Amino acid sequence: MLLPTPAEAARPSGRTRRGRGLLAAALSAGAAALTAVAAFAVPSATATAAPVHDPVIMIPGMTGNTTSMDTMKSNLQSNGWPADRLFTWTDSSKMTQDLAVAARELGAKVDQVRSQTGASRVVLATWSASTLAARYYIKNLGGGDKVSQYIGFAGPQHGTTNNGCQFYVSCQQFASPNTPFLRALNSGTEVPHSNKVAYMTVRSVNDINAAPYDTAKLEGAHLNYLMSGPTAPTHFTIIRDATALAEMRRFIKEHEGTTPPTTPPTTPPPSSGTCYITSNTGHVQAGRARAVWGQTYANGSNQYMGYHSAYVTTKLRQKADNHYVIDNTCT
Repeated sequence: MLLPTPAEAARPSGRTRRGRGLLAAALSAGAAALTAVAAFAVPSATATAAPVHDPVIMIPGMTGNTTSMDTMKSNLQSNGWPADRLFTWTDSSKMTQDLAVAARELGAKVDQVRSQTGASRVVLATWSASTLAARYYIKNLGGGDKVSQYIGFAGPQHGTTNNGCQFYVSCQQFASPNTPFLRALNSGTEVPHSNKVAYMTVRSVNDINAAPYDTAKLEGAHLNYLMSGPTAPTHFTIIRDATALAEMRRFIKEHEGTTPPTTPPTTPPPSSGTCYITSNTGHVQAGRARAVWGQTYANGSNQYMGYHSAYVTTKLRQKADNHYVIDNTCT
């Protein structure tokens, strides 16, 4: 006869063992169920939400089609930017008209994109002549509160020696560093509202259109990126260059969320002061503006209004005696 071992003698009866086994199984199943619920209810500590990028408006240069910016658009999309936050656009003249007028059209596009996407601010990715229209918009037309980042590729920010294009009005405005348009645009600061707008420029030593190539720099920009060497892009390939686009993406990500938030588009309260809406010629004749070498400037504020022409209309608001400012909210 085999006697039970001490360990076997210490075991509880079969019924008790079965009861405890069932209890243990139930507890184990319950713990597994709670673990499963927790797995669905609590996100992983390593999971991160995808960034919400500001919408990007990509703008070609003088005579350029929006398709010129397709490579840039595809590059952003393939690197995580949603398609519904990427826009290519140009003004009604393809940047050949007075760039102050192009800037006003840009303002309307910015407002449309903000309304469509619900974003407070947009990124402006500009090329060549459109770099100037975008800066004019930021400086003079309220863009400082609606733009988070300004990126200028190969812009004639201080004129160009390659200026045989002066049959276009816009080209006349950047044909040299001393045009009235550029003097007014670059006066005070070359990076208006830089406390709210991050500025980046991209230029190349092989650019013979915006020449000399350092014309594309902006004093005070957060980044003036120079591409050098024999393989550096030209004026026309810089907006498709993989290195340039990678730097642009890095800059955008680096400065996202660093600018002060603004409220969604709303109708602003009316400003004080009398409004005057007429042609630039009419403003000069009425003593609200002055004409200098065919260009028009508002008295007092010295804001550039565009060409001295009966066909260019500007909205001016009087802020003080003989002091007028451009105000597109005038009705």
